[in-house]
Amino acid sequence: MHVLVFVAAVAAVLGISYLWSILSVKGLEFSHRFEKDRVFFGDTVNYIQEITNAKILPLPWIRVDTEVPAVVEFLKGNLVPHHRADKKILSGLYSLLWYQKIRRKYPVYCKSRGIFTFGPGILSTGDVFGFFEKEKPIDSTAALIVYPRLVDVIVTEGKPDITLSGVIGRKTLLTDPFCFTDTRDYVPGDLLKDVDWKSTAKLDRLRVKVYDSSFTKRISILLDVNTFEIAWEGIDPELSEFLVILAASIAKKALEQGFEVMLASNGRMVSPDKDTDLITLIPYGSGSMHLRNILECLARLSNYSIFKIEEILPRTLGMLKRDSKVIYITGIWGKNTEKVVKLLQKMGMDVVLILAGKKNAKLKGPEGVLTYHALGEEAWREISLIRLV
Repeated sequence: MHVLVFVAAVAAVLGISYLWSILSVKGLEFSHRFEKDRVFFGDTVNYIQEITNAKILPLPWIRVDTEVPAVVEFLKGNLVPHHRADKKILSGLYSLLWYQKIRRKYPVYCKSRGIFTFGPGILSTGDVFGFFEKEKPIDSTAALIVYPRLVDVIVTEGKPDITLSGVIGRKTLLTDPFCFTDTRDYVPGDLLKDVDWKSTAKLDRLRVKVYDSSFTKRISILLDVNTFEIAWEGIDPELSEFLVILAASIAKKALEQGFEVMLASNGRMVSPDKDTDLITLIPYGSGSMHLRNILECLARLSNYSIFKIEEILPRTLGMLKRDSKVIYITGIWGKNTEKVVKLLQKMGMDVVLILAGKKNAKLKGPEGVLTYHALGEEAWREISLIRLV
């Protein structure tokens, strides 16, 4: 008799536990986000997870396992290894009463620029006794974009300012809406009134008008992301990051001085969910929104390219304007890169060359070309300014 009672009790407990585990994932909701999804290198931002139990059944335990980038540093939270070297698992254990919602904040220190994806993951829960466990996949992801460092760029006393030298004219406040010389692909930040609907319909993609303004000050930044002339020699990560910081800081300075800025690079913008162009071209633009576009582009820029800088010129030259200054930033110097400078000179461009890295400290640029040297790549995480000498 006692045995039968015991067996019945065990069966009842197991039945209740099994039913509890089945119902435990019903009405269980998960969301995650960042307080700010765009930050700068060195910033700390909160990664927020919210879990809601939208039912009357309490949940004594819930385990949340979320895939996170290994390169991002969590200041709080339990991280466990992942089978991929570039990933880790953020694991948290919680409990929820009926119709309760909890929120957890994990401070994240951004020690690398880039675009980082948090998620997917798995929610695990079950009965109060822990006999049965059910899982619910987390399909959503949260993206964090970390901009490169921005520092002051100053020129050694006695040399002309890098942006204002050789530029004539003033920034126009108004453009003639009936006078445009070309069209280009739409980029975020362009105004809807500037869309050229005729070419948009013809090419089946958004095109915007490029207005003529002979008095507009323009700067084109040409960035070579490669740090060795021959691909198999590898990558110098410190110099590569230093080059990106230079481009970002000069772009910011030029935009603050009222210039229209264009960015061209042989680097590719990394995207976690879709393919992008093998090179990067950001058309001329001005203002804070354009700076944001450039910073986001540089945040996602790969530090290696299969293309040499001279190989992207055919696509770049069509966007350059004759009244533009070209600031060519590179960490390598040789016959091929010298050809780029000479070609730009033949087109009538005012070329400024910046040779970055201590390996180029004693090299001279072509005759007649304003050449600067930028040093300090080994300390790019700490520097507050870059001196052009």
